[in-house]
Amino acid sequence: MSDQAAVTPSATSRPPTIRDVARVAGVSKSLVSLVFNGAENVSEERRRRVEAAAAQLGYRPNLVAQSLSSGRRDIVAILVSNLHNPLFAEIVGAAKARLAEAGKRTMIVSAQVDDGAGGTMLDRDNLDVLRDLRPSGLITVGTIPEFAELAELTAAMPTVVASAIDATADVVATVRTDDLAGLDLVVAHLAEQGLRRIAFIGGDGGTVSASREAAFRAALVRHGLGSGWVERADFTEAGARRAVKRMLTEQRLPEAIVAVNDLTAIGVITALESASVFVPGDCRVTGYDDTSLAAIPRISLTSVDPDNRRIGREAAEALLAGRPRPAGEVLIPPRLVVRASSVPAA
Repeated sequence: MSDQAAVTPSATSRPPTIRDVARVAGVSKSLVSLVFNGAENVSEERRRRVEAAAAQLGYRPNLVAQSLSSGRRDIVAILVSNLHNPLFAEIVGAAKARLAEAGKRTMIVSAQVDDGAGGTMLDRDNLDVLRDLRPSGLITVGTIPEFAELAELTAAMPTVVASAIDATADVVATVRTDDLAGLDLVVAHLAEQGLRRIAFIGGDGGTVSASREAAFRAALVRHGLGSGWVERADFTEAGARRAVKRMLTEQRLPEAIVAVNDLTAIGVITALESASVFVPGDCRVTGYDDTSLAAIPRISLTSVDPDNRRIGREAAEALLAGRPRPAGEVLIPPRLVVRASSVPAA
């Protein structure tokens, strides 16, 4: 049996180590480490031998251990508020792509966990992982409950907040959609159709929801439609269904409902149609975030496109720059995507 075969791990043996790669390649362990750390002072012939040995053994370097031991700290953590919302996937994808262009590795971590009672709570175990890992930077995506508890992290590493308002004094920048502009587009679209009884479902669940409620009320005033009608709800479908139920029980059906986001809008449509109130014939509905759900033909939801990919890319750019933005906040101009939910059939 050859020396190479002797050190090739079987399916049932321990995982291959850097020492195994060094034996098969006929080089020192330190040279293998140099190759996997991207050192430039390694000859091409030796680099190929190490890479071939690693491929033969099925060896993969421990990127976290590499980063900690070398002090390079080239891993950026992306802390996502809610993995169920398709909005955040677009932001994360764009941020990850830009960071990869800059030679940064990324790890994605969930900020919330099920609390066992149908709600969510801050995942403090994941925060502990981030503290131990010591990434070179942090991007938070979406509204994170109890954001103040991240102060220790944001003080220790450059942090950018994407698609949210909550922040500590240490963040490099906050990158989000311009809620005032987005809600004005929605109200203008409905007002142009002669609609006056327009309700907003949202306002609860965090600072973004509250910001959109305020933007809705301001848009109504600008368009001469009064001070606003708001049914309290958070970002969930269940909250939307409860709000619609209150409306129908009290026989207060508006001509149009502006939902705080797309998931809420889908809950609104479901609740209305379950009560034989048809969209858009009896009541028009709009959302916000223009997620992939909005474009499904059966839903065909009019929604505000916040340019999620630009938000993700701008967040990565701000992190790479590493300097606080002068204004602190970057507002991305949105656009309105009109679909069947807000335009009655001819």
